[in-house]
Amino acid sequence: MSSAVEIVEAADVARTSSHAWLTVPLCCLAAMAEGFDIQSMGVAAPGMAPALHLTRDQLGPAFSASTLGLLIGAIVIGVLADRIGRKWALIGSLAVFGAFTLATPLAANLPTLLAIRSLAGLGLGGAMPNFVALSGECVSEARRAQFMAVSAAAMPLGGAAASAVAAALPWRAIFEVGGAWPLALASAMALALPESAKFIAARAAAVRVGPLAALFGGGRAIASVLLWTAAFCALLVLFVMLNWLPLLLAAKGVAKSDASIVQLLFNLGGVAGGLAVAWLFYGARRAATMAIWFGGMAVSVILLAFSPPTLLASAAAGLAAGVFVSSMSIALYALSADFYAVAIRATGLGAVIGVGRIGAVLGPLLVGALLAHGRDSTGVLMALPPFILLGALATFLALPRRPAQTGRS
Repeated sequence: MSSAVEIVEAADVARTSSHAWLTVPLCCLAAMAEGFDIQSMGVAAPGMAPALHLTRDQLGPAFSASTLGLLIGAIVIGVLADRIGRKWALIGSLAVFGAFTLATPLAANLPTLLAIRSLAGLGLGGAMPNFVALSGECVSEARRAQFMAVSAAAMPLGGAAASAVAAALPWRAIFEVGGAWPLALASAMALALPESAKFIAARAAAVRVGPLAALFGGGRAIASVLLWTAAFCALLVLFVMLNWLPLLLAAKGVAKSDASIVQLLFNLGGVAGGLAVAWLFYGARRAATMAIWFGGMAVSVILLAFSPPTLLASAAAGLAAGVFVSSMSIALYALSADFYAVAIRATGLGAVIGVGRIGAVLGPLLVGALLAHGRDSTGVLMALPPFILLGALATFLALPRRPAQTGRS
């Protein structure tokens, strides 16, 4: 496979580079659409909860429903993408989550809402491994991690757009915008998005690797488990912030309008953090970047826990949390690509994203349970640093296990 990929890369380097100007923006738009949808439940909750007669402890399952589907979609569609190609797997994923996002306001009760959001999650899960892989495979190997991080960095920008829509429109409109966007984008991609030339080369080499061999063969077993652990911890913390941050701040005494501003800053901080990761990941700066980011996560969460309920203090802590918490998953996805060759990259990324989403499912549920048992906002936020520490430990145990040659494989 390696020689076949090298031959095609040598012949098509100019063509793949020329495609980058189209592929990367389209992948960024897909990432924004996903970020919008992931954030939508959190920003719609204040209006949705009374409309559907949802209690506070029922919001945890509602927040986690799409994430459960996302877990399955990331793994299954990630494997499928290594068979049929990144382009059509991404288009199909966008169409699925767009359609079910549009259907979300039609839910009349909690069971219907859970079913619709779970089905939307299948598409959400399939989209991410593919737009990340596509954006990294349309440029040189030296720039791969950078451009994967750039595309993923657009996700919190979509979350910021959801916050802006929520501030201006009724809660049902959040899902109408969030559903129409990916459906329109899927149509445009069907006409304009090129397939990954590196994937085509790998497929032409007629190499077929099963999912288990992709994840556990070639000495990747321990590294895969460590990457899954790191993603689990990072996504648990992130989804607590995405879904519960405004409510936790309000419980501390922050005004509702101020909490919305903090949530917006959190998402904008994620964009800045993702772009910083993209810049820092060029070259051999992976370990230093990950150390800074895990440290920043811990400090910013602690600041949020103990900041006074003023706009200035909460905004500063929320922005810092956005820079580090919101972009940590971006760093992990870009790092994970180092461990998996082109022919198995969507499978590998899908597994990292999918298993990580177990943390995204459990995070909002954990908050609901802690609140139900009498924890206040500070107590909830201080339950997160141990997960950050575990994620850091798993990441630094995984780093030495990267293949010596990640570029040409």
